[in-house]
Amino acid sequence: MHIEFVNHASVLIRHGNIGLLSDPWYEGPAFHKGWRLLVETDAPEVEALLGRTTHIWVSHEHPDHFSVGFFKRFGQIIRDRGITLLFQEIDDQRVADFLRAEGFTIIFLPFGHAVDLGDEVSVTCIKDEFIDSALSIRAGDTHILNLNDCNVGTIARAQEFRDAVGTCDILLTQFSYAAWKGGRDNRAWRVTAAQEKLCNIAVQAEVLQPRMIIPFASFVTFAHERNHYLNDAANTPDTVVANFQAAPFAVQVMAPGDVTDGTTDPAASAAACGWWRGKYAKASDTLMTYESVQASALEAAFAKWRKRVFQNNSVATMKFAQKFSPVKVLQPVVVELDDLVSSWQIDPPKGTFTRTDAPADLIMHSESLEFMFLNSFGFDTLTVSGTFEEARDGGFSRAARSIAIENLNNLGIRFGMGLLFNPKIIAVILERLRGVSAKMGRKEA
Repeated sequence: MHIEFVNHASVLIRHGNIGLLSDPWYEGPAFHKGWRLLVETDAPEVEALLGRTTHIWVSHEHPDHFSVGFFKRFGQIIRDRGITLLFQEIDDQRVADFLRAEGFTIIFLPFGHAVDLGDEVSVTCIKDEFIDSALSIRAGDTHILNLNDCNVGTIARAQEFRDAVGTCDILLTQFSYAAWKGGRDNRAWRVTAAQEKLCNIAVQAEVLQPRMIIPFASFVTFAHERNHYLNDAANTPDTVVANFQAAPFAVQVMAPGDVTDGTTDPAASAAACGWWRGKYAKASDTLMTYESVQASALEAAFAKWRKRVFQNNSVATMKFAQKFSPVKVLQPVVVELDDLVSSWQIDPPKGTFTRTDAPADLIMHSESLEFMFLNSFGFDTLTVSGTFEEARDGGFSRAARSIAIENLNNLGIRFGMGLLFNPKIIAVILERLRGVSAKMGRKEA
């Protein structure tokens, strides 16, 4: 068994004739010009990599794990070489529909059941929250657990993974935060978020008992002129190594092209830390920007957003909830577009988008708002990219309880009377909002 680090959340696990590649994102920005890789992987390297690959696993739909550009650019090679794709068996078919349309061979992995790939390699997919998944890989006598972005930060949650697949020999896990964490002046939230990631690793190690942890899935930078300040407290490989110097497991940092058979190699890890150090030092050399979008184009984009929202939700229930819900939802949200020097009110139940002088909830660029209107995943992308700011206390929570309605739709949840009586879903949503408010130092959620 060998693990070859490729980039970000992508590794190639080889055993016998099986080569299992994970989450290939190798070039270009992600999250609407919000993120960049610390280093890109050249096309000849990718082509050589695919020559060693028999299966590709995609953990979830986020573009730093499911890269449409990768599958478009290298699709013919994948088809010609008979590489099989692996994806979780879920109701949401957007990723599956794309992969099928591209003509790929796909195995859909049922949660909690081992699937044999051949040559003493089997995989078990584990669901995490709404869209994410982890993969347990048994390659010969070695058990590798790829957690990527999975939210495993409590003993109870880690125990659920252990109950599902047992302890592991090697753990691959995210090591830094990966979304908006307050405004420019709220560095305290980012410091806390970075420390929480290290605490998560400690919890995972305590329960899953790996002998080696490979930190990955965080080799990115916030790379836009509006969000690059978010890098100010991010963990680096050096941070992880320093934090776990006395741990009963080895931290093996890997640079692109590094290979391990599970044997601890402190010299290689130290060299990889140094290599990444150089990449972090240059991360903010070139920042991305947006182009202004005029009001007429925003109104046209909003019309498409309204059409999707009205088709996928009960307008009558939306209006009822806006007026009578004890938790204020679907309230009008005001967005200040600082590049256009204007503010706009979005009222989802009424389906209106109008100029206003009312106090803003959020501040963003017009290109960000257009992107949100044109894409059903737009609000989710905005929160990950972090290219916006709160304009007033509670602005983000207010927006999340209103214009993020398509986040529910993407999970197969229709805003109707049934949702109002589904306490489990409501509890999860409110708990997340409470968490955000706590980090902002407020109680409004």
